[in-house]
Amino acid sequence: MFIHFIIYEIIYHDLYLNYFIFYLMMKREETLAYIDKEFDTNVIPTLMEYIKIDNLSPFFDPQWETNGKLEKAAQLIVDWVNKQNVKGLKASVIKDDKLSPVIWINIDSNGGNGNVLMYGHFDKQPHFDGWIEGTGPTTPKIIGDLLYGRGGADDGYATFASVLSIKALQQFDVKHGTINILIEGSEESGSPHLMHYVEKFADKIGTPDLLVCLDSGCKDYERIWITSSLRGNLVKNIKVECLKESLHSGGTGHAPDSFTVIRQLLDRLEDSKTSEVVKDFHVEIPDAKYKEAKNVTSILGEEIILPKRLEGVKLIHNDLSELYLNGTWRPTLCILGQTGLPSHLFAGNVLRESTTIRLSMRIPPTLNADKASEIFDQIILSNPPYNAKISIESRKPSFGWAAKEFSQKLYKSLSESSLSLWGEDCQTNGEGGTIPFINSLSQKFENCDFLVIGVLGPGSNAHAANETLNIPYCKKLITALVHALSDKFN
Repeated sequence: MFIHFIIYEIIYHDLYLNYFIFYLMMKREETLAYIDKEFDTNVIPTLMEYIKIDNLSPFFDPQWETNGKLEKAAQLIVDWVNKQNVKGLKASVIKDDKLSPVIWINIDSNGGNGNVLMYGHFDKQPHFDGWIEGTGPTTPKIIGDLLYGRGGADDGYATFASVLSIKALQQFDVKHGTINILIEGSEESGSPHLMHYVEKFADKIGTPDLLVCLDSGCKDYERIWITSSLRGNLVKNIKVECLKESLHSGGTGHAPDSFTVIRQLLDRLEDSKTSEVVKDFHVEIPDAKYKEAKNVTSILGEEIILPKRLEGVKLIHNDLSELYLNGTWRPTLCILGQTGLPSHLFAGNVLRESTTIRLSMRIPPTLNADKASEIFDQIILSNPPYNAKISIESRKPSFGWAAKEFSQKLYKSLSESSLSLWGEDCQTNGEGGTIPFINSLSQKFENCDFLVIGVLGPGSNAHAANETLNIPYCKKLITALVHALSDKFN
């Protein structure tokens, strides 16, 4: 009799468990159906209008203070926000003198507990050349599942996703706590203006329990990827001057070519044979990150390799885990642009007076960016080759970030969403890019959970030509966010 009872309990416990899982899946499916409809009919039209505005980040637009493009983009978004009939919502564009504008949104608690701060940005990278026919940086177009246009994925969708997630909570009568949404206008310039506004709104922000950042990436579109680390970044303009004015190249062999000096300076930073940056910018990589590298590469295999590589071009390393660590926890150097070299089609026989390059050095998540910037300048400026005149113009150093232990409750919610919506469990991964303010806020709000996620996956081409937003993935990620917030508040 006792055995029969045990068998009965096991059978019905399993039936109950299966029913519970099925219920959860249906609940998420209902949420997804709501998000799917809202996104298509309500979000995409305004998101496409936003893409049409060429509101470049201040670092890339000398007229940003006077041309009104940042304000125009911000107001377009706020007008949409105020039409969503979210109860307890107040939204406005705030612009203080000499600073880029921000979008500030406050949503009162509807009876739930907790305090959440949500973040995104609406400024954009430069346009870049090479967009496919029929598309362009300010010519939004949907092809298949992809929305083409500058800023759609990085990071124009963030405000729409944040507000839509709260709208969904209210639609399904879910209680939520206080929610503040801060969308900045200078992220692509290193967020030089953001902390001013964080301090300005300090009383309203309070002490968040959770910060949600929607400006990160994903390694594939088959699950939720939670960002565990971000690299810092140094952006420098290095100018080398050797002559008072340019001369006929018949005079070469006396004074050095400024580009030759540039080559020697770059050798001080990076081994050109191995692409390894000098040890001054390395840190000891935690053991957990080696394990993460093995996990991510076991899932993705060669998919972690840049898809744009020309056939036959060799990789920097043969070990996929080492490639992963190269792109997440090691410093790397990239030449972004130059001034002084004319197009080869119009270059005459001239020994040019100067050369200027802009470079980006990605630095490990835990390396002090201010100290790294000082070391960089010392390396470049000391003992100049040929005693050439060398000057450096620096953008404000951007700090990286390494996540602390993640909230198990939040991870469980995301895991359930990932399994329900994609059929694959969620994963953590490091990102090679930078979200400057995450480090600052992680120090300011030490006890706050940081959920850093995003839609920048394979082929999204952020910062380059053919930037795209994967619409189905975006909808599912918003759905997962709805349930993560619901579980957080309840």
